Amino acid sequence: MKRTALLLAATLRPAAAFQPGAMGGGRAGVASSTRRPMALGASPSPFGGLLDAIAPSFPSTIGGNNASAKRDEAAVTSFLAAINARADPSELMQFFAEDITYVDTSYYNPIEGTEALARHFRLHAGSAALSTFGSDSSNNIVIDDIVATSEGEESRVCVMYHLATTGGEDIKDSTAISFYNVKNGKIERVFDVTEPSSPKPGDGGLKLLKAVSKLIGDDTIVVSGSEGATNDGSNSAVERYFEAWNRRDMECAASLFTDDCRMRDLQYDDAFKGREEFEKHLLRVSDCLPSSFSFVVDDIAVTSQKAGVLWHVENDGDPLAFTRGCSFYTIDERKQLISAGFEIPEKAPPKLGYWNTVSSKFAQNPVRLVPLAIWVAYMYILFISDGILPGANALQLEQRTWAEVRDLSLNFFLVAPALQLPFSPVVHPMLEGVFNLLLAWAAMFAGFLSDEREDKPNLLPFGPMLVGMQFLTSGFLLPYLFMRTEETSSKAYVEDITGDVQRLVAEWRPLGLLLGGVGSTSIFWGLFARPDFGAFSQRYASFIDLLSIDRVGSSFIVDLVIFAIFQSWFVDDDLQRRGIESSELETLRNVAKFVPFFGLAAYLTLRPPLPSREGPD
Repeated sequence: MKRTALLLAATLRPAAAFQPGAMGGGRAGVASSTRRPMALGASPSPFGGLLDAIAPSFPSTIGGNNASAKRDEAAVTSFLAAINARADPSELMQFFAEDITYVDTSYYNPIEGTEALARHFRLHAGSAALSTFGSDSSNNIVIDDIVATSEGEESRVCVMYHLATTGGEDIKDSTAISFYNVKNGKIERVFDVTEPSSPKPGDGGLKLLKAVSKLIGDDTIVVSGSEGATNDGSNSAVERYFEAWNRRDMECAASLFTDDCRMRDLQYDDAFKGREEFEKHLLRVSDCLPSSFSFVVDDIAVTSQKAGVLWHVENDGDPLAFTRGCSFYTIDERKQLISAGFEIPEKAPPKLGYWNTVSSKFAQNPVRLVPLAIWVAYMYILFISDGILPGANALQLEQRTWAEVRDLSLNFFLVAPALQLPFSPVVHPMLEGVFNLLLAWAAMFAGFLSDEREDKPNLLPFGPMLVGMQFLTSGFLLPYLFMRTEETSSKAYVEDITGDVQRLVAEWRPLGLLLGGVGSTSIFWGLFARPDFGAFSQRYASFIDLLSIDRVGSSFIVDLVIFAIFQSWFVDDDLQRRGIESSELETLRNVAKFVPFFGLAAYLTLRPPLPSREGPD
């Protein structure tokens, strides 16, 4: 596909999409009286029966290799139908090539490969327009228009769509355009961009561009020597429109539209009605648009009736971040002029996809606010505050604090002092006991590594968070709890646990006994080890004196309380995925939830194992 350097036809900020009736009674500029359902009955997808629900009211436009374009268009529409059918992400992967590149502009980075894409769909259901829907969502994708063209076995498919409820009510500000590259019925690349929320930016974007143009300068654009820079007579009206923009010939650009055209600059709420009104808008934008900016067409699907364009913006040949976008145009086939169209630039940061995912978790389960609030307070008190906990805050980098952390780490799990290794430092035995009890408790959460599976990924992967608990205990436990994915499966398998090491550790039966033994040894050590610290009353008094000036030691006590409160948060979900009903194993369940540390050790020892696909349930 040739790449053409062109001037940006619209402003660089997002703008509004077509609304019902904006284009003569129908979405996307085609009157409702002209609509007829797309014929999609030949789709090979198992979701083919659902295609009519999302099919546009416009006839499909196919260009190039007719058979390839039809096949690849069916792959795209079948994918959208599968999303509406709430298909599992593993089923959705049948529509994609293994090396799929999936660009959802609600997020900062592209998703590469089917494994990453399936994870994305599971994690971010309902957080962006072109995504799987959450379990509580009543939304569906409705195709407004589509164009497909092919060259050999490769096709380009551009889809304009919006979201609607199952009751048929359109969802405000949900219009979007997706551009697909498809080969042999497999989608190889997706680019999706959605309209911004209301209120629309309006003239604010133009004012910003005018300010930017003063900083950038007004040098004449030198167009790259691409084929699209000149018109050989074979280009469509859409391509000639952008070429006119490149020359700053607004009269020529406007002449490529019908007298009664309806165009949407998506900065604005309303369409520009008619050629004359649209030309005035072009002139106003041209006055504000820095002439060093060029509009590079990355790909195009164009027929005699429609065109879908994928593009990005460059400044003197250098790509500008967050300036990609898609446009969709309707062409009057008889006049070969543009009768309708709209453009959706990529939204500028901040990208809201990840935020939508996080906020939905709190909306669906407000109790997550409890660990969030405690985590914020914990991090503030430990690292920043003065006077709430004794000792200097962590940011002061007090030498005594770091020496204490070093000495406790050298005596990890009491191995060095028990073996009387020469490098083992002398530390207060009660502080050593508390420290190692806390680390044993943190390590015991490894018994819940089945909380991270292929079909249940977490925004914060449990494995790395578990390692972090060995260094900052509650600083990692609490974020995992308020960000984790809820358990929905009533039966999981050991093979589903993410990672070979995690799979082995999570279901290792001696884990509870081993770490329970470490914890018991830590308590014994604190009470009786190092006779030089005296009998219980004497060592206890000196320990309290130490805590009164020690930020690290006092934070360990806070961690023990937090662990005791939140160890119960894992238990119910863990039993659920083992096929245990909420009314079963009540004694073991309550012991695990309400007996600190030792109850958890007993639970990990006595709980039913996860079944294996290779053996009997």
